[in-house]
Amino acid sequence: MVNQALEQQLDSPWDGARFARERTTGVLMGLNWSQVIALAVALGLMMVLVFIGGFPRGVFTALVLGTVAAGVVVPKWKGRPLLGWSGLWLRYLLRGARNQLTFVRRDSPDDDDEVSAVPAAPVLMPGDVSTARDESGRIKLGAGARFRLPGEANELRVYTLPSGAGFVYDPRRGEGIVCAKINTSKAFTLESFDAQEDRTANWSEAISSIARMPGVVRVQHADQTTLISGSKVMEFYQQKSTEASQAGQVSGEQVNPFLHAAFVELMAEAQDMPVHETWLTIVLSRQKVAKRVKSLGGGLPGFMQVALSVMTTIEGMLPASGTIVQSWHSPRSLAALIRSAFDPDASVVISERSGNWVGVAPSSAGPVAMEVFTDHVRTDGYLHRTYKVSEFPQAQARLGFLEPLIFAGDFRHTVSVVWSPRDVRRALNKVQRRKADWRTTTRLLDKMDKPKSLEHDREDEDIHREETELVNGHARLDLAVLITVTGADEMELEANCSDVLARAVNANCELRVVFLEQDAALLAAALPFAMVEMS
Repeated sequence: MVNQALEQQLDSPWDGARFARERTTGVLMGLNWSQVIALAVALGLMMVLVFIGGFPRGVFTALVLGTVAAGVVVPKWKGRPLLGWSGLWLRYLLRGARNQLTFVRRDSPDDDDEVSAVPAAPVLMPGDVSTARDESGRIKLGAGARFRLPGEANELRVYTLPSGAGFVYDPRRGEGIVCAKINTSKAFTLESFDAQEDRTANWSEAISSIARMPGVVRVQHADQTTLISGSKVMEFYQQKSTEASQAGQVSGEQVNPFLHAAFVELMAEAQDMPVHETWLTIVLSRQKVAKRVKSLGGGLPGFMQVALSVMTTIEGMLPASGTIVQSWHSPRSLAALIRSAFDPDASVVISERSGNWVGVAPSSAGPVAMEVFTDHVRTDGYLHRTYKVSEFPQAQARLGFLEPLIFAGDFRHTVSVVWSPRDVRRALNKVQRRKADWRTTTRLLDKMDKPKSLEHDREDEDIHREETELVNGHARLDLAVLITVTGADEMELEANCSDVLARAVNANCELRVVFLEQDAALLAAALPFAMVEMS
């Protein structure tokens, strides 16, 4: 049996799959353009000082300047040059001077009128979406609502599609956002190796197909560990028992009355139960589908119609991977996700709502107050710290290697994976530039008679692998994985972060704190808008 399992793994199409290392090549000797320009300017100043000051004063001054420039420009810390860190620090200090590191929500008296037409609950895509359309079948725009979020996210407006789903529009970027609540039909870890391979292959094909869809600029797949009311779990249990009884199957008390009674008693006493909220966000660029939008009548209604067609396509694309679209989030359910991200205590209260009170009003989605620090954010009495996965497994990456991070514990944390498709021709040109940079660095090392490191050789392998995949027709996807950890106080936050960092070791990943940009990182990782800037 063991030999058979080993043979299956050796014959696996995923055998030998690994992620590229963090990029170390640059324009010259691993230096990027900003570093090369800074050194060139320093060298020019040194020559001027020598010419003006002469020997020894001018030479000595030039040497001091060169030493300082080399010490500031060349070194890297946490994968970023010190020159880049200085720019981030300057921007952070300027934001503090302008009072942009704090946010206090100011409600508008028009909020209630603004969201009065917003439906309450998330709904599945129905077969008939004729409601909320005019006589010619064109979508009526309806009343929009603002989420009242910090920073650039404050510009987001949410509208209601004919299906009842929410359509978020970002006027600054010209992007439309729809978010699906997804669920898996079977537990991945309980399946056989062959079944895991099939599901992974189907998921990979689904993501590649979505990335190739016209207008798609980003895709976010997030898993959020949150808390809901025990009564909500009991309601779900009773619903499944009823469905099983109607299908003529044995369930609940009929299977084991003792376990049934124990479970009912446990749920009656439980105030909060950890669950995993999973969503898939699709971001569309209005500019990239401008012709199609114009053919559908133009404006936001035409853009919404494009989004509806994309949503229908995705619904039929995911089931092969064991994933289904359970619902498309409405404005109120999107607001519930946002509100619980800033205030986890609200999750239990929100989960107990029903009927027209399901979810949260969009105007109440944002934090009451937020304060930004260098390595964490404080919102509504909670602390949040966001990490970026800076290094993925360098050896054979096993299927489902992010599982230790997703199931790191029963505390509040969100794992977001964001893909951004790139044009194949541009991607190939970028690979050629990287290859030229690598060869330039190699020639310089040879001239200086310096040995080449194993890391330098590995990067050459990464470049050739990426070029081969592009030539073979694989979709070019830029990948970012962000993890937001939450704690009620500093001690709890540090304890939760320690658990996540320990699990990262099991996943063979390296986590790096997003210093000086924690507010933007929180919005990108914990909110269903995929607001990630890909480098």
